[in-house]
Amino acid sequence: MTATTKDSIINERNFRPQRLEEFIGQKDLKRTLRLMLDASKTRGALLEHVVFFGAPGLGKTTLAGIIASEQGTRLHELSAPSIARPGDLAQVLIALQKGDVFFLDEIHALKRESSELLYSAMEDFKVSIKTETGDRPLTLAVYPFTLVGATTDFGILPDAMRSRFGHSFYLKLYTLDELTGVILRAADTLGYMMDDEALAGIAVRSRGTPRTALRLFRRCVDAATNANTDLIDASLVENTMPLLGLDKLGLEDADRKYLATLAITYKGGPVGPRSIAANAGIDLATVEQVIEPVLLTSGLIARTPRGRRITRAGYEHVKTFLAAPPAINWRKVENTDVETGDELNR
Repeated sequence: MTATTKDSIINERNFRPQRLEEFIGQKDLKRTLRLMLDASKTRGALLEHVVFFGAPGLGKTTLAGIIASEQGTRLHELSAPSIARPGDLAQVLIALQKGDVFFLDEIHALKRESSELLYSAMEDFKVSIKTETGDRPLTLAVYPFTLVGATTDFGILPDAMRSRFGHSFYLKLYTLDELTGVILRAADTLGYMMDDEALAGIAVRSRGTPRTALRLFRRCVDAATNANTDLIDASLVENTMPLLGLDKLGLEDADRKYLATLAITYKGGPVGPRSIAANAGIDLATVEQVIEPVLLTSGLIARTPRGRRITRAGYEHVKTFLAAPPAINWRKVENTDVETGDELNR
């Protein structure tokens, strides 16, 4: 086993690429971002401000680091909810050096007063700070920088914020092949061998996100360390996943509770997510932002204008963890068109 594995703290940052070509997945995004980076270098200018949006764990922070690396500058990271006052944001902006990349995570949560200060910094590279005497604000220049915003709720960004970005990038959920590439790259970095079945076993449980894939890989590394082996095979993966509460599809307890509620309480649906959340005892935000995207992508539920309904694949999975799965009237459940909402077979 390598010294890197034994001596290093293993976390997601160990596996982050430094160059855009090393970043796995998001092909369309990479093509556009490469065009913008190359053009800015040719002009001798900084990359325009950009914003990344999509589900958590898809690589927004990693891409911000890549932009800084490509430009040969430093990366500064800050989370918008941690900014209590505009003055806190001003201090960070004033400390930036020329060409630095400022990564602002959860930018949708930035308070209005801080947003207004940021607008001036983005456009004019100036910030205005209120003085203790209450006189006219003190205006200070800041070095030109590149703002990289990240959000899971792009739609709630104010128009004034969206219009100040040179481009907005949507990050898609990863395919199984892409996730396999992420895991294999991490294994190579740490000096572990993996067979195809082990790679597939982690990828299928990764909820479409590299962050989850790397988290599951690290737990397999823990198991391999305890077994004193540098081989992560299918047997090791399948023995480790149940310890993490994951089934064959990578569903957790909350996911299974959602499916069981939809199948038992609502006879397969359709029903709205608010009702499912209330009856399953899960908060609505978790249902809409964490659980449903996975179940929809996996084809276990379908979204219709009248609510969510279970699919036949979802019902088959329910039968793997319910001792007595309910009988479902499929003609009733599937009587709503997923695309248009028109009733079928009238």
